[in-house]
Amino acid sequence: MIYTPEGGQPIVLGGILAASMLSALLSVTDEGERREIVIDTPEGRNDFFRRYEKEMLADNGGLFTTEVQRLNEAYMELAGEEGALLRICRNDRLLDLALGLMVEYMERLVREQVEEQIYMAVPWTGPFAQWLFNAGYAETRRQHLLTINWTNAAEVYALAEEINEPKGTEDENQEPTFVFEGLSAEQVLNGYWKWLWETAQKDANQYPDAKVRLAEYKQLILDNEMDYDFLKPEMKDFTPEQLNLFRSWMGKWKEYVEQKIEPPVSTRKKDLRQELIPDNISPIPPEHNYVKVREYIIERCKYDQEFKKYFEVHKMTDFCDQLTLLFGWFVEPNHLGKRMKKKSKK
Repeated sequence: MIYTPEGGQPIVLGGILAASMLSALLSVTDEGERREIVIDTPEGRNDFFRRYEKEMLADNGGLFTTEVQRLNEAYMELAGEEGALLRICRNDRLLDLALGLMVEYMERLVREQVEEQIYMAVPWTGPFAQWLFNAGYAETRRQHLLTINWTNAAEVYALAEEINEPKGTEDENQEPTFVFEGLSAEQVLNGYWKWLWETAQKDANQYPDAKVRLAEYKQLILDNEMDYDFLKPEMKDFTPEQLNLFRSWMGKWKEYVEQKIEPPVSTRKKDLRQELIPDNISPIPPEHNYVKVREYIIERCKYDQEFKKYFEVHKMTDFCDQLTLLFGWFVEPNHLGKRMKKKSKK
């Protein structure tokens, strides 16, 4: 797009800004209808973006770095021409449409760069401390890109300068961010644990003694997942706030893992011996699903007389201690007792 201000030199605009302005102007004309330019619906804008990238393929268009540079060049061309964009678009509504289209496209490119969630940008890897360390640095860059104001020429210029720096130097003075955009701490811990436990189960299931292997993996998780001494040399430049936040994450993770793998301290009695053993008939109930636990008890009592006798002669707390050892997750006596009584009345 070439714009010549009255009495001035021609201004050459390129990239998504020029394409968006031209499309906004054409969208209200017969020419726009013939070209099937529709940019006031999500589907129409998606089609516009696809057409733009296809037509700009020969010029390397559609790449994040290319589009940042082109947008920066357009802003530099417009420097000193206050109000030029409004004069080109003729009115506020068309300008708003054009800028909105440009911003939406740049934000799409950012999402391609940083992914929707941090665990997509930085895939889970063990131990948790190492993933947290790596993700913290990636999140700083991620949040920076997510908050760029694409209508602000100064911010676009600064980003273009960063991109032009020699590879790797833009991260030299970067500090970690341990609060992740769009995710709560609970979601992070749940997501990592799901990956960790599924990986352990997959490995264990390759062996005929899968249950024994899985029990060994539990101990390995307890031994390895809490340690982050190996990172301390790399954490020496952390600010007190960053260090405290990292330690807070690790403390929360330790508590989370222990609740997943070990029953609460109050249930771990000294010299507690496992008297109920698993069989090949009744599957272990899902964690905290007391409906399934009740079904497990009823079914096993039908064919396992020793199990039935233990259930009938022991207190609920002692029986739940055994179920905890049997299932590998804490069985809460009050929850199970209420479930057994409730169903019995029916």
